[in-house]
Amino acid sequence: MAGPSWLAGILATVMLATAAYCVGRLVISRTRRRAAERDVDAVHAVMGVAMAGMLVTRLNPLPNAVWAVLFGGATAWFGWRISLARLSGGRRTGTTGHMPGHHVPHLVMCGAMVYMLLAVAVVRSGSAAGRMAMGTAGAHFPVLALVLAVFMFGYVMWEADRIPAIPALAARAARAGQGAPLSPRLAACCQMAMGITMGYMLIMML
Repeated sequence: MAGPSWLAGILATVMLATAAYCVGRLVISRTRRRAAERDVDAVHAVMGVAMAGMLVTRLNPLPNAVWAVLFGGATAWFGWRISLARLSGGRRTGTTGHMPGHHVPHLVMCGAMVYMLLAVAVVRSGSAAGRMAMGTAGAHFPVLALVLAVFMFGYVMWEADRIPAIPALAARAARAGQGAPLSPRLAACCQMAMGITMGYMLIMML
């Protein structure tokens, strides 16, 4: 990927840590029956591994075609969740009581992953054949990449602004019988890290 290799390495490490955290949330939410968005955690776990592989090619375990199919399916899934929520009249949905618009950032992030996967060059040498590499190809649609990057940074700022209110929102969900959300502040910080990293990757593709 274009940009300092040391920064790419740091961001890749952060993404792998985020993926591990999301897997931990999945395990804990199931074993302890804590409120969590399992679909979001599962997608973010996969996304963390994919982004680490895009930042540092040797960390990528799958061909980019497989990643593109996975995130294409995830994009359709969150689109369906948003549509279903709107059909329900915009009421809060799920065990965490989020409003329907809560899924929009996840939809955009999955769509951005598909865009980046389709825009990157394919390495054709040695054992790296068919794997992701971001350093040799720019964005096919730079305006779209810029819009997505601005969205990511805006999402990060929105998440940072709402962190002080998270305990009150979690308490409200618990009182409503929806269960106490699992580590909501740490989950928000991981989403911010993912948004910052994705925004950086999009900017580097311009």
